[in-house]
Amino acid sequence: MDRMSSAAIARYDTEADVLYLVSGKGEIARSMEVAPGVSVEFDDGGNVIGVEILRASQVLVERVVASLHAKQAGVI
Repeated sequence: MDRMSSAAIARYDTEADVLYLVSGKGEIARSMEVAPGVSVEFDDGGNVIGVEILRASQVLVERVVASLHAKQAGVI
């Protein structure tokens, strides 16, 4: 599996409690659930273009989610 680019963008939806990490451009050709609620998305070439984490606040450390939310809101 290819590694995500160091220029990945994190998006967190507070209402849906979903964290999405975007690492590349392109259409999603397939996705694979690698753990309950965690999916990796691939383009046609098999490159990782995104990671989606459902119930992110339960999966990730609360501080990480709070930090992402604050950054997205422009607080930090």
